Amino acid sequence: MVVRERPVVVAVCGYPGAGKTTVAAATAGHLGIPFLTRDEIKTGLGLSTASVAEDGQVRFDRDYHVAGGPVSLRAEAVMVDAVRLFAASGVSFVVESSVLSHETLGVLLACGARVVAVHVVAEEEAIGRRLGARAAAGRAVDQQLLAQFRRGAMKRSVFAPPEGVDAVVELDTSAGGAPAVESIAAAVATLLGREQPGRHPRAPEPERQSA
Repeated sequence: MVVRERPVVVAVCGYPGAGKTTVAAATAGHLGIPFLTRDEIKTGLGLSTASVAEDGQVRFDRDYHVAGGPVSLRAEAVMVDAVRLFAASGVSFVVESSVLSHETLGVLLACGARVVAVHVVAEEEAIGRRLGARAAAGRAVDQQLLAQFRRGAMKRSVFAPPEGVDAVVELDTSAGGAPAVESIAAAVATLLGREQPGRHPRAPEPERQSA
């Protein structure tokens, strides 16, 4: 019997400063699967066109520092291509971006992927504190995000997962600390168990690697 590979993709989305990257990295580590994040793709694109100043510091082009600017848009396009390659190849993985776009979800579904959307949320006080700390480090993008947050320009509904996913897990990170990814692992196990009649789904154990 031919078994079609149907990857399980954990798509992490949520408000800037909610803790998406922390949750996504912890989930990927727990499940032992690859992790794609738009922010790192954007940084990779920025480094490709960077220069070195007289003081020896690496300087990114001006467009890199614009939230939602041309480099951000290109990073989104590259991430969609990477998502397509992974999913079409039958690879399960974690993908993280503020918004789970309809384009990304459409690509995943077209490849037959099963999608667990993780909506990372936090109280406004926690988000404001985190964005403030990041902005204080001097990055222009973080300063723009903080200004938009203070103006109320970013609606929370924009960052909620769209319809069409197989499961949604909401994770509140207001308290800080290590993210509790057990509920995410359980949702993954449930999706796997749906296509294995008679088997009781159990959250997968993380792969143990020797030092």
